[in-house]
Amino acid sequence: MKYLLSILMTFSLAYAVEKVDANNLEQLVNDNPNVQSYLERLKSAEQLKGRLTRSFLPKVTLSYGHEKFTTGPYYNTNQPYGGVEASLNVFHSGKDKIENDKREREAEIAKIDSEMTKSLVLAELRKSLSHYAYLEEICLITKDAIKQNNVNLKRAQKRIQAGLATRTDLLDFKQQEVQLSQELATLEFELGVTQRLVNTLLGSDPKSDLIISFMNAHPQHSDEESLHLNGKSLITKRAELTQEVAKLDLKQNERWWAPSLDVYAYALRFTQKEREYTSTGQRNDVTLGFKFTFPIFDGGEGRTVAKSSLALARAQEGLVRSKNLEIQRNTQDALKRLELAHNLIHGSEENAKLMSEYRAGILTEYSKGVKNSPDVLQASQRWIQAQTRYAEVKKNYQFAKVDAVYLSSLQGK
Repeated sequence: MKYLLSILMTFSLAYAVEKVDANNLEQLVNDNPNVQSYLERLKSAEQLKGRLTRSFLPKVTLSYGHEKFTTGPYYNTNQPYGGVEASLNVFHSGKDKIENDKREREAEIAKIDSEMTKSLVLAELRKSLSHYAYLEEICLITKDAIKQNNVNLKRAQKRIQAGLATRTDLLDFKQQEVQLSQELATLEFELGVTQRLVNTLLGSDPKSDLIISFMNAHPQHSDEESLHLNGKSLITKRAELTQEVAKLDLKQNERWWAPSLDVYAYALRFTQKEREYTSTGQRNDVTLGFKFTFPIFDGGEGRTVAKSSLALARAQEGLVRSKNLEIQRNTQDALKRLELAHNLIHGSEENAKLMSEYRAGILTEYSKGVKNSPDVLQASQRWIQAQTRYAEVKKNYQFAKVDAVYLSSLQGK
């Protein structure tokens, strides 16, 4: 029974560990605090839409209360008051329509912000996973080098015993063993740092257990052909919407003088202090009326605000042009960087294969006594450099691809 419980507990713990791979990133990124924050902002902006429809609905107020008088002829009189009041905006010089349009644009901006935030966090997450895969690959290269160095160390000891080498051969390999062990410890530390970063991007506790399944594989040209970078970017759309909001602000502030018309009605019971009638029925008042308001002078505040809104609208026009140029530059840079990274992979892959053959040849010649320890160390270091370079260019390709995918995710939405 205890054995069965132990198995069940182990299984439950293993099941609780979150696994991250390329297939579930978009689902997991929704738990990121920044993404959730912008989604809530979007909900807030959506709730404010429909101002124009609501402006034509009556505003109704129901009131009830008691007053007890302590002075005058009504001393110690306690009387109720209250009733129902309704008002309706009939005409507001189009200001409600402008406010409705502003809220529609602001909701669109909030939607774009949420999409851009999710895409940005997703890009950071993909880069972190790519860096994690790179560190894992370097760890394997370092462990392979340590394993081969141990073999070389044993060969050096045999050669020393046979009188074919001196103690310096042994010291060479021991020094490399220390160096490689230190590099491995540093790599394992960086793996931990990257894993904690991934946890943070996922909105999890940095100390949470995490299974990362990601590899910087050799890219296919079809991956690059699937990118779409010709549409209008959300960044540009956001700048254009911000410009429209500024223009609507200008339009609204220019109408500071515009008149408004309200219709109102109420059925109220007043106290005897307000209506000097003893009978309750005589203090009941039912009224239907209208109110026409025409601002004449507001101290120049409306004109000042309108000028400020005009300056902001002009500033947004310049921002839209700037964003367009920036997006075009970033798009071209991303495509060129992706092309360069892909070309470098082929050369690095070939170089890694050559260095593997070179190291194998040097080790064979060392075992035959043709080469000495410095030759073996040099071959080992060149092999490590070639393998590391190959892992690095694969990571650089993934980083360039992430940037291109990020820009692509902002197109055509």
